Amino acid sequence: MAVDISGRHEVEGRYHMVCAAVYLDISPECIERVKAVKILPRATEAPDISSVADLIKAASLCLPGIIVAEKGDMYNLEAWRVSSILGREFKHPESIGERSAVELAHHISLAGRRLILGG
Repeated sequence: MAVDISGRHEVEGRYHMVCAAVYLDISPECIERVKAVKILPRATEAPDISSVADLIKAASLCLPGIIVAEKGDMYNLEAWRVSSILGREFKHPESIGERSAVELAHHISLAGRRLILGG
């Protein structure tokens, strides 16, 4: 499952974040099939590790698989630390298929945030 969060930019004193969780089948080279997409918005005063982790947990709820996300989405923490925080298996993208999945999640979260903010 690929995850991405858009919106760690302050807008009028708040951070309007959108998390996209994409449940899919991938091969080492590409995305094979998208099975489900969940988009979850959340506004917060400050995007700290707790609020980001809670958003990822909520968006990935009921979706099976290892969570794959860019290192920067989890404040550059090592994968084992992120696994401990999220309470489930986590890894950073390694293969082209995993990178493509995270890129897809990024496009979905960005589009969702733009829709919410109206532009």
